[in-house]
Amino acid sequence: MNGIAYLDGQLLQRCLTAGLQRLIDQREYLNRINVFPVPDGDTGNNLAHAAAAGQQALIGNESNAAGVVLAELATAVLDAAQGNSGALLAQFLQGFADSGATCGQLDTKNFAEALAKAADATRQALDNPREGTIISVIDACAVAGNSHADCGDFMILLPAIRDAAVTALAATTTQLRVLQDAGVVDAGAAGYSAFIEGWTDYLLSGSASSLAAIPRAPEIFDPPAAHAIDDLRFRFCTECMLAGPALDAARVRNTLHALGDSIVVAGSSQRLRIHIHTDEPEKVFRQIEEFGEVQGTKADDMLGQAKSLARHNRTVAIVTDSAADLPDALITELDIHVVPLRITFGSHSYLDKIGMGPAEFNAALQTSTEQPGTSQPTQGDLRRMYDFLLTHFREVLSINLGSKLSGTYQAAVAAAAALPGGERIQVMDSANVSAGQGLIVKRAAELAAAGVHGAALQAAVQHEIESVRTFALVTDLGNAVRGGRLHPLVKRIADWLRLTPVLVNTGAGTVGVHGFIPGRKRLPERFANYIARAVGTSGQWDIAIASAAVESAETRRLKSALSARLKNVRSLWATDIGPAFAVHAGPTALVVALRKRSEEEE
Repeated sequence: MNGIAYLDGQLLQRCLTAGLQRLIDQREYLNRINVFPVPDGDTGNNLAHAAAAGQQALIGNESNAAGVVLAELATAVLDAAQGNSGALLAQFLQGFADSGATCGQLDTKNFAEALAKAADATRQALDNPREGTIISVIDACAVAGNSHADCGDFMILLPAIRDAAVTALAATTTQLRVLQDAGVVDAGAAGYSAFIEGWTDYLLSGSASSLAAIPRAPEIFDPPAAHAIDDLRFRFCTECMLAGPALDAARVRNTLHALGDSIVVAGSSQRLRIHIHTDEPEKVFRQIEEFGEVQGTKADDMLGQAKSLARHNRTVAIVTDSAADLPDALITELDIHVVPLRITFGSHSYLDKIGMGPAEFNAALQTSTEQPGTSQPTQGDLRRMYDFLLTHFREVLSINLGSKLSGTYQAAVAAAAALPGGERIQVMDSANVSAGQGLIVKRAAELAAAGVHGAALQAAVQHEIESVRTFALVTDLGNAVRGGRLHPLVKRIADWLRLTPVLVNTGAGTVGVHGFIPGRKRLPERFANYIARAVGTSGQWDIAIASAAVESAETRRLKSALSARLKNVRSLWATDIGPAFAVHAGPTALVVALRKRSEEEE
C-alpha cells in the first residue's frame, strides 16, 4: 500500500471513528479488569459512553479541516466524560485538538508534536500522576511519535505508536501492585491502547470492521477482592462541569487537594471537567463556585458499586431513588442502589442525602430566604446507574417514587428505554414515598437475595405496592401548602381548631388527608392509636418509621406505642426523614409505614 503523507479532515475522521469503535467494543473487558484506582467495574462503561459521544460528533462533521474535526471531537468527549479515565481521555483529546487547531491537514511532524502536547496536558490534569496507568501509555506513544516524526509517512508513524502503546500497556501489570495481584493491565490504559490500535488498523487496512480479538480477562478478578473494597479511602466518585471566561485549572486543582484523591481537572480555559473521589461531594461543588458556574453535578457511590460486584451470587439488582427513606445499614446489607433526587433552594441545587442530608436541610430552612423544592433525578443519573447494573446483572428492578407525586417514575422509564439492553430493566411505580417506599424496596431486595426473579419478583413487589400503608403526622403544613401539595384551606382549618392532620398514601398513588388528631399533646401515642384503628391489630407486622431524629424521645415513644398497640410486630426500624419528603411535609413530620406479613412468612 502506498504511503500516506497527510491526514486531512475526512481521513482523520474515519480513523478516529474506527479507534473509538475499537474502544467501545472492549467495554465489557475493560469493566472486568477495572481494579485501579477503585474496583467498581465501570471503566469500560465510562470510556464507551465518552467514545460514543465522540463518534456522534464525528459522524455529523463534514469539514475537511483536521483542526475542526479534532475540536468537535474534543468538545463532545469533554461534555460526555465520566469517571477518571473518561476525564483523562477528554484531556488527551483537548490537548491534541489545541495543538492542531489551525491545521487543515496533519503531517507526521505536527501529528507527533500534537501527541507530545496532548501527553503533557494529560499529565498536568492529574493531581497525583501514577505510573502504570493511562498516562504511562500516552507518554510511551508520545516518545514513539517523536522518534518517527520525520518519517513523512503515517503508514510508518502510526504502527510505531501502536506498538509502543501495546508494549507500555503490558508493562502496567508490573508497575502497580494492585494490577500485579489481580493479574491484569490497567483498564484505562487498555482503553486508550484500543483507541490507538483501532485507528492504526483502519489506516493500514482501510476497513473499520477489521477488529482484533478482544483479550480475555483472568477469572481471578471476578469478584473483586474484599480487601480492595475495604481499602477504599473515599466513597463518592464526584464530578461536575465548571464554566467561566478565564478558568485556571491549576488553581482549581489546588483548591481540591484537601477534599479527596484521584483528582482530574480536564478541559480548556472556558470549560473544565472536574473529577474527584471524596466523602464530601457538596463541599467540592461549593469550593469551586468561586471560579465559575458549576453544572452537571453528580456523585456515584463507589463503595456500593464495589460491594455489589463482590456479591456474585445475585442475578437481580434492586434500584430506587432517594425519596425512599431507608437506614444506610439496610441499603448496604441488602445491596440496594439509590439514585438521588435534587433538592433546590432558589438557583442552588443539591444531591438529596449526598450533598444535602437532613441536618443540612434543616439548617438551610433556618437561613435561606428561598422556598425549598425538589426535582427528579436527571436522565444522566438514571442512565449511568442502569448502564452500570446492566453490565453486571441479568435483571434490574427499579422501584421509584409514586408517579402521581413526581416525574421520577416517567424519567426512569425513559432512561431504561433509551439504553441498549433496556428490556432487562423493569421500572415499577411504588405509588408511595418516604418510609412506605423504603419498606417496599426492602422487601424487594430480600426477595431478590432469596433468588426470586423475573415475573415472580415483579408480582410479589406489586402485591407489596398495593398493600403497604403509609401514614404521616404533619405538625407544620406550611411547606405542603407552599409546594402546592395541600390546599391552603386545610392548613387554615387545622390551625384554627388546633388539629394535627394525618396524611396517607391513597389507592390512586397520591397523598391525601386521612383525618385529624385534636390538640398537640401526647401526639406519638395518639398517632399510634390512630394507626391501629385504621389498619387493625391482627396479624404480624413489619413497620418502618421516618422522623426528624431517630434517637429522639418522640421517636422512641412512637416505637413503643406502636409495639404495644399492634402486639405482633416482627420488625421495626427507624431512619431519618429525608429532605425529599421533608420539603413537602416539613422536617418535623412523623412517618409510619406498615406491611402485614403473609401466611407463608408467618
